[in-house]
Amino acid sequence: MDEQNKNISVDDILREYAAMDDEPAPVRPQTTVEADGDQVWRPAHQPAMPQETQKIEVRQNTAHGGKSERYSRSKKKHKPAKTGKSRKSSSASRTVTPNREEQPRVYGHHVPEDYDARDNAGRKPKKKKKRHGRAAALVILLLLVAGAGTALGYTYATDTVFRGVTAGTVEVGGLSVAEAQNKIQTEVGPVVETGSIQVKIYDTEYPIAIQDVTTGLDAAASAQAAYDIGHTGGVGERVAGAFGALFGGKTAELVITVDDAALDQRLDEIASEALTEPTGATWELSGTNLILTMPKPGVSFDRDKVRDEVKTKIETMDFTPYEVETQLTDPEPLDVDELKTQVDCEPTNAIVDKSDGKTIIPEKNGIVMDADKAREIIGDGTEATYTIPVTVTPAKVTKEVLDRALFRDVLSSASTSLNTGNVDRTNNVTLAAKYMNGTILNPGEEFSYNGVVGQRTPERGFKAAGAYSNGQLIDEVGGGVCQPSSTLYMAVLRADLEVTERTNHSMTVSYTPLGEDATVSYGSLDFKFKNNTDYPIKLVTVREGSQMKVTIMGTKVDDKTVRLETEILETLTPETIKKTDSSLKPGETEVQQSAVTGYKTITYKYVTVNGETTKEVANRSSYRKRDKIVLVGPEATSEPASSSSTTNSSSSSGSTSSSSSASSSSSGSSSSSTSDPES
Repeated sequence: MDEQNKNISVDDILREYAAMDDEPAPVRPQTTVEADGDQVWRPAHQPAMPQETQKIEVRQNTAHGGKSERYSRSKKKHKPAKTGKSRKSSSASRTVTPNREEQPRVYGHHVPEDYDARDNAGRKPKKKKKRHGRAAALVILLLLVAGAGTALGYTYATDTVFRGVTAGTVEVGGLSVAEAQNKIQTEVGPVVETGSIQVKIYDTEYPIAIQDVTTGLDAAASAQAAYDIGHTGGVGERVAGAFGALFGGKTAELVITVDDAALDQRLDEIASEALTEPTGATWELSGTNLILTMPKPGVSFDRDKVRDEVKTKIETMDFTPYEVETQLTDPEPLDVDELKTQVDCEPTNAIVDKSDGKTIIPEKNGIVMDADKAREIIGDGTEATYTIPVTVTPAKVTKEVLDRALFRDVLSSASTSLNTGNVDRTNNVTLAAKYMNGTILNPGEEFSYNGVVGQRTPERGFKAAGAYSNGQLIDEVGGGVCQPSSTLYMAVLRADLEVTERTNHSMTVSYTPLGEDATVSYGSLDFKFKNNTDYPIKLVTVREGSQMKVTIMGTKVDDKTVRLETEILETLTPETIKKTDSSLKPGETEVQQSAVTGYKTITYKYVTVNGETTKEVANRSSYRKRDKIVLVGPEATSEPASSSSTTNSSSSSGSTSSSSSASSSSSGSSSSSTSDPES
């Protein structure tokens, strides 16, 4: 393309087409005329120009190697034509007088001599459209080429962050990477240290401190990410990035590393505060009314979605509160009959905390709810709370009362004697007393001797000592622990507490009166009683010298005294049984087993309260007798033969005696169920 053709611009072409009529005539043969020495085209039959003139300028068109004309038309009054050149130039002009109605539209085309302007009326529309389409296509193509060139020039010539690009919320368009980095660090750095994202659940906002859930801001990487928009990828991706930022804005995420573990921990904390499982109905007593709160739905949210949204807000420094979308889980519907079982209760007195023996746990009043009345009040259950009247029975002992009366009085005391010379037995008595000492029973609670003292084993400090077994005194681990249990039983009777389990010894013991002993054997026989008072009680048990002492502390609410009386219903007198023992000399005797009298008794308890006395049976006891067994030497003989005979007789007698001993053993074995091996 030569230099002159290069100067033709899109604007020139547009102006040329704008000068044309809306419907230019197709190219037709034209005739030539002279215009001041130049040739111009016009129809061969064109008459002289009337009232209007048409100025025709002709200039050289080097692009086509010939002449082309640019026309400019203007309406004005006709003036006489002048001859000769009007001015010195490369173009010439002449004045013609066309017929306006028949004047052909000529634009540098050859006009044949037989051209008739009336033919315009019959030209084919198809040719007109083709000419229009080609022209429009040319214009569009040129515009596209020009636009593409401009877009590529803008995209590839820009060496800064494209305008319209933001890093998070920081505008960095038009900045170099270094400038963008500095601006991001200046504006975002302090925010990362002090800013927070507000997570909103219903009407409550929970802050998430950015510093606590990130490892800091990388301003350099953030600036580079902003610069990369429109500067990386293929041609299409670059142009789209550049012009997308320019006309619609583009956001590069800030490079802030989120600590997922720290974020999860904070979300756990928020969930524990804001989210709940479905809850059933709850209630509380206010005077004589029950304030019922209806069941509530559970609240939950999509944990992964919330975490991702919060991370995005942190990376873009978007500090608008994030409202969490929650899901509700329906609770179980209210069951009025079930509610009644929860509400109805007997009054409970204030009690003491047994872990320290001092702290008072408040009382609870008795409540009775009318289920039918409750249903009537609740109705369709659309309200959040309801007030339901109930019947209230106040507790007898309140916290204020118990604070003043706790362990204030001695309810009873008892003591028994023991032989401290029997060291092992005394050790067992002392150890059992130690385990019982300080035991607290709140109202209604039951005491178990075996449960409190525990199993009697060497590992727990117990030793072998004398104890009854099948009517015989033997050494057994824990022997002697029946004395603390019996002493406690004596005190329990005098405190008028409720005995729930007690067994008398198989034979009488020397340290308690008849009917006031209580034998125990771990795993089989136990001594139990219940605190049937309205106040807590405490046991004070100790072995002091030759005395086993028990004191029961509590609270007296009246002037009560207890007197015990045991009536012997039957006395079982022991017999003396003689047995020949060949190891003894004739006439010698030896007591093998001492006699013990047996009894059947009934023990009464006389309780006097404010001067009025009542009598009741405390227990019935049955103690076996034990016969006295005397060993006797064989009788002496004077003749040897007779002596031999006597010896045989003595052997026979000895055999009988052995049989009797076996019978005695059998008798003892048959009553083993009432033996007391820990006596």
